[in-house]
Amino acid sequence: MRLAARITTALTGGLLIIGLAGCDTVRPAPPVDGRPYVDADHRTVAIPANPRRVVTLAEGALDSALALGITPVGSTAGRGQLGIPGYLTTATSIPIVASTRSPNLGQILKLRPDLIVVDDTTGSRKSIDDLAKIAPTVFVAKYAHGWETYFAAMAAVLNRPDQHRHAMTEINGKIAVAAGLVATAPGPKSPTASVVRWSSEGPTIVGGNSLSTWVLNRVGMQRPPAQQQVDSANRAGQKVSMENLDQIDADYIFFGVLGSTGQAREELDVARAKPGFSGLRATRSGHVFPVDGTPWTSGTGPLGVEAILRDITAAFD
Repeated sequence: MRLAARITTALTGGLLIIGLAGCDTVRPAPPVDGRPYVDADHRTVAIPANPRRVVTLAEGALDSALALGITPVGSTAGRGQLGIPGYLTTATSIPIVASTRSPNLGQILKLRPDLIVVDDTTGSRKSIDDLAKIAPTVFVAKYAHGWETYFAAMAAVLNRPDQHRHAMTEINGKIAVAAGLVATAPGPKSPTASVVRWSSEGPTIVGGNSLSTWVLNRVGMQRPPAQQQVDSANRAGQKVSMENLDQIDADYIFFGVLGSTGQAREELDVARAKPGFSGLRATRSGHVFPVDGTPWTSGTGPLGVEAILRDITAAFD
């Protein structure tokens, strides 16, 4: 039975490889209602006028699609997670067909997508040619271009201009509310905010060129000068040794992990026992807030912006 099982598995894998290889000369038929789209990699792709079976192989693409009223038929796991990022509460039932390292071509093929979306934040970007044999594949945007450019590109790809305008109006309204709370809070007129991603190895400072910094600046908060210089263009940051915990200090600390707020709360309890943490200015004033680290430390989409705004509002309310 074991030998038979291995033979069956090998045959199945072989048929999938042959099927994809056969697409080298027979590409998916252009969509009947297709339109040309020039993506961020300067490729012209024929995509459906109104895509319905979309596979998003990046967190930002998933976030943006949901904000535009499209529920993908498949997506990627969140960074450092096994499933959909926790802050995307309406998406938990979407099948996972990729990790941040690579897509599962067989699973994607079974979904019969009419559009596949990738960006430069996951390993799927290296599989565009193979993905294009399954369905039209668009390299939608680059993380460094900023979430507004990314979201606008997703709205163009999905042909959802009205939903895009509505989402932006909603976000601007929520920014105004949070900014009012910050402006009337006791303490500094423009309080500083540190954004920290905690792990078993200690803290990492998330840099100035991040989604969270964009939101903080618009509600009237500033990153500490040293943290503004930290580069997070590739969702990275600057690791801080336990001996130098003072580098994460600010008027407010938003303390995240790549997981839920509950996980961040547990890690914060551990951090409080570390030498030096109790002496931080933010700790002494009760201004350390556990948050879901995905939108705060690696987010790219409008729903991530809204999640950050909810945390800021809760901190000042």
